[in-house]
Amino acid sequence: MSMRQMNKPGTVQMAGNRLQISLNLMPAFFSKHIGTSYGDRYYFDPAYRAEVERAEGRYLFEILGQFGVGNKEPRPSSNLFIQPIDLVKATQGAEIYCPPDATLETHGHPWAAKSPDEIRRIPAADAARHPVVDTVLKQYAELSLLYGEDADIFGIKSGRMGIHAPFTTAHQLMGEELFFLMVDNPEAAGAVFLKIWEIYRAVYSRLASELRVPSPVRIHMGDCSACMLSEELYRSSVLPVNRKIAGDFQTASYHSCGGSTHLISAFSELPPLTHIELGPGTDLARAVQLMPKTAMSPLVDPVIIRNGKPKEVESLVESLTSETSNAPAVTLCAWSLDMETPVENLQALYGTLEEGIT
Repeated sequence: MSMRQMNKPGTVQMAGNRLQISLNLMPAFFSKHIGTSYGDRYYFDPAYRAEVERAEGRYLFEILGQFGVGNKEPRPSSNLFIQPIDLVKATQGAEIYCPPDATLETHGHPWAAKSPDEIRRIPAADAARHPVVDTVLKQYAELSLLYGEDADIFGIKSGRMGIHAPFTTAHQLMGEELFFLMVDNPEAAGAVFLKIWEIYRAVYSRLASELRVPSPVRIHMGDCSACMLSEELYRSSVLPVNRKIAGDFQTASYHSCGGSTHLISAFSELPPLTHIELGPGTDLARAVQLMPKTAMSPLVDPVIIRNGKPKEVESLVESLTSETSNAPAVTLCAWSLDMETPVENLQALYGTLEEGIT
């Protein structure tokens, strides 16, 4: 369960009128094809990360350059980004692990044994002052030496705040105990969600202060676990908190990476969204109908991209673009594509869209 890594090397876009593709290949894909290695150095050594990103960009140009993807002389990202949920988990005691061929992970459920009362008493300020946040800020100083004013953390200089929504974050902090709490004691579950939001605000407030930029005015919420809930439970426990958070910002966008047809009506009751990312199997036409002013970002089924034939990929793209034809804008999110993804299927993905907009 993850949101796309903002500005991650290998995440590229091809625009054409109202359609575009956003591509994010897993590190294992590059490890397989060009031998890149990630691990701790990728996340904690900006100079090494730049080398890896240049290699990724050159390879993307080699295989997809005809579609405007990659570059002969790639410019590495000046922005440090890890999944927001992993940063918060680390501030609560989760162990960080950086595999050589995968993205950064955090292990364990730090709040699994804590009562709601214990969670309520956690000082959000302690999370903002946690050594992992200090480490992130130390790297910002290193990025500033490399990139000057372009240096950034989590894209905060753009005025954007990216978080995993409180429910999804709580799921990772507490594990399955969260579901029992939501059913048995909805009020306590709500307090847990608000504590998580308090922690996110404290962390981002410190980042904004240290970077000497205003607090973010736009928010993107990744609710990766939302699809696991019934509409009734989502509406009673999750939607009120998400509405409250989104309503505090000038603009908001949302992500639900699983099949979410049963939740579309509830999603449409969030404050008007600039765009929404919806997982494979979701009724996209219904989403467009209920949110006619919201840009659609359907997640392209990675299993089809990995296992299907090029013709199946073409059919998938045609289906997605047809279902979203009435949306004001569409981004096909080809994310989390693994090492077994055939290059010819990536070419089919871009080729089909290019033919459709030429």
